[in-house]
Amino acid sequence: MNNKDIQTNLFRYISKLRYLYDNKLSDKDIVFLRENLNKQEQILFYSMTALDQRHSLAVAYALQEMIGRKTKLNLDKLLKVALLHDVGKARAKLRVPDRIFQVLLFVLCKPLANYLANKGALYQTGYWRRILYIYKYHPQVGANLLKDIGLSAGIIYLVEHHHDAFQPEEAKELTVLREADRLN
Repeated sequence: MNNKDIQTNLFRYISKLRYLYDNKLSDKDIVFLRENLNKQEQILFYSMTALDQRHSLAVAYALQEMIGRKTKLNLDKLLKVALLHDVGKARAKLRVPDRIFQVLLFVLCKPLANYLANKGALYQTGYWRRILYIYKYHPQVGANLLKDIGLSAGIIYLVEHHHDAFQPEEAKELTVLREADRLN
């Protein structure tokens, strides 16, 4: 990773810290959630930290602007995925210093971060290994949570693969979701 990539990644992650100060859900947000998530899905959404809720809403709103209604993509499905794409992070109620540590370690020393994450697990491991595990594997953890409540295979697939590297043959929905996530 070159210096420009490191700077870009750090800026992107640091810019997400704005949600620390703007983390209250508005009436508009609550209506939006009720329109796009059923009761079980809302329970999962509200299990996330306020920071992750704000981020997920920002991704959903960005998707709405990016694709509008004039597309062959299923906007309703994409909005649901955007709102739930980081639900795997709810398994660890991460504090702000934990998030900063995760990001810095993955940006500045990715081999060490991957090693520690791979040695971690969802339960019964050291604190730092556990939070690095969740940071790295939250898409899979979230996909399992969505399977448990019976969501469709298409939604589960998008959540599970939203951090995978781009593949030319991948679903357009995954590409659009990843772009909205990257912007927010």
